[in-house]
Amino acid sequence: MSIDLTEYQRELLARVLQHGGVLAAPFGHPGDDTLEEALMEDVDALEAEGLIMVERSRGHEAPERLSLTEAGYDALGMS
Repeated sequence: MSIDLTEYQRELLARVLQHGGVLAAPFGHPGDDTLEEALMEDVDALEAEGLIMVERSRGHEAPERLSLTEAGYDALGMS
């Protein structure tokens, strides 16, 4: 794997795993989660490394659903 995961990135992957590999509305309702902007960097990095797939609503940049990929499961030692 070419990315060294931060503790939070690993935690985010684990949260997706806890929800059956798919986390819908990962940030709650739009605008309600003050951490959304800070988390977007981690989501973008995990997506760029192929650890998660990100589905977005039409016309919105915020992720609507995060899904673990095989590489994401591997990063968590779940191969």
